[in-house]
Amino acid sequence: MPDKFYMNFELLVNTIQQTHSTLQQSALKSVNKHLTIRNWLVGFYIVEFEQHGEDRAKYGRNLLPELAKSTNIKGLPETNLKINRQFYNVYPQIGQSVTDQLSQFGINSRSISQSPIDELQHFNNQLITIPQSATEEFLHIVCPGGVFI
Repeated sequence: MPDKFYMNFELLVNTIQQTHSTLQQSALKSVNKHLTIRNWLVGFYIVEFEQHGEDRAKYGRNLLPELAKSTNIKGLPETNLKINRQFYNVYPQIGQSVTDQLSQFGINSRSISQSPIDELQHFNNQLITIPQSATEEFLHIVCPGGVFI
């Protein structure tokens, strides 16, 4: 009987280890995807503010240090804000993928831009929206199957 118990116990241990490993990897991918979307959006908001914000002259070079200090979000110091802005500038065309991912979370991309909308308006008072321009070719190269990962 001890041999049978040991074999069943070994199977139990392996099953738990495999389940843990698979789900942990899935969770990490999900977190990475969400952080990528967050970083792109933060970069987008910064670029939009810099290009259209009325306070641009007021902040000048101090925008990112002031933003990091005011938001006080762990993981978004000035250096990361610069990287997020650069990320958006290098990949502005993934806006459609970001919008699609937000809709999968049940979030309307327009509602994302609604929260800072009062502070981040164009001079002509039009709402800021996430760009809708990503080519299918780019999506297939960078986002296999059209899924932003």
